[in-house]
Amino acid sequence: MRRKGSRYENTQAFSEEKGFSGYRERRLSSPRGVVEHTVLHTDRLDHLANDYYKSDRRWWRVMDANVEFLYGFELLDEGMHGDVVAIPASREPRK
Repeated sequence: MRRKGSRYENTQAFSEEKGFSGYRERRLSSPRGVVEHTVLHTDRLDHLANDYYKSDRRWWRVMDANVEFLYGFELLDEGMHGDVVAIPASREPRK
C-alpha cells in the first residue's frame, strides 16, 4: 500500500498477472539544494539523516543523491573516509 507522501506514492506497480506485486524503480532526478559532507570513519546513514534532516528515517535521501552507490554500506565504507558525498535538501520542491 502506497501512502500519501511516500517516496513510492507515484511509482507504478508491476503487473500482478506476472506473479510479482512489487513496485517498479522510482525515477530519480538531480537533487537540488545539495551540500557536501566529508565522510568520517564514524558516519552512518541514519546518523547523517538525523544530523541534516532531524529524522533518521530519511537516510534514503542521501542514497538518492549519490547514485553511484547501490548499497548504503558502500557509501560509508572505510575506504571512503575523507571523501565527499552529496547531502540533498530534505524534500524536493513540489512541481
